Amino acid sequence: MNRPGFWLLFVSILLVTGCADQRVTLLYQPGTGTSQISEAQPVTIFAFFDRRGDEGDKGDPLRVGGVYGGYGNRLSKVMADRPFMPTFVNAIGEGFKARGVPVTVIADGPFTPGSIAGLALSGDLKNFSTEARWTNSAHISSIVRLYGPTGDVIVEKEISERVRSDQGGAAGVLADTSDLERILNAALAKFVERVVTDPDIDQRISGAR
Repeated sequence: MNRPGFWLLFVSILLVTGCADQRVTLLYQPGTGTSQISEAQPVTIFAFFDRRGDEGDKGDPLRVGGVYGGYGNRLSKVMADRPFMPTFVNAIGEGFKARGVPVTVIADGPFTPGSIAGLALSGDLKNFSTEARWTNSAHISSIVRLYGPTGDVIVEKEISERVRSDQGGAAGVLADTSDLERILNAALAKFVERVVTDPDIDQRISGAR
């Protein structure tokens, strides 16, 4: 087979079968120099409801993105090396701890009103992905809810963070998995920072009784 014919066959096979799944490791480090919340109330962080839909293969605990070809065809999935939700909620917990908030993390299920007596934080996770298309990007977004001691919602807002690669990136079979991992972890750090420094949540944690 001549060389042009070989490459045409190779690309055709990729379009039909895709590539092997890409694996990434999720890591979170609390930011340094964050201000402390005075007289912080204890908060219990629960798992979020997984509302990612098709992006997360309707609840796959390992699916965190994809690699796509020039026509939007998926070539491979990006999978975390372990279920991502515990990492996600523990990251939020670590972010609050860095601000002096007493935190308990319950990562095996979302909040049910009446299950605890104090403040609780949970929500609906809408996006948690890292993708290689024409460029590499990562996106985390969620409806975040802070519940009061009686189980009522006292803060509810959508928080979203997106990180685009500053390294150019390469789409399709040439996607750089290490870059996809890097920007997803960067998006996680930015998202957590937004949550734990949100002024409305801050006010309730420092002033709720």
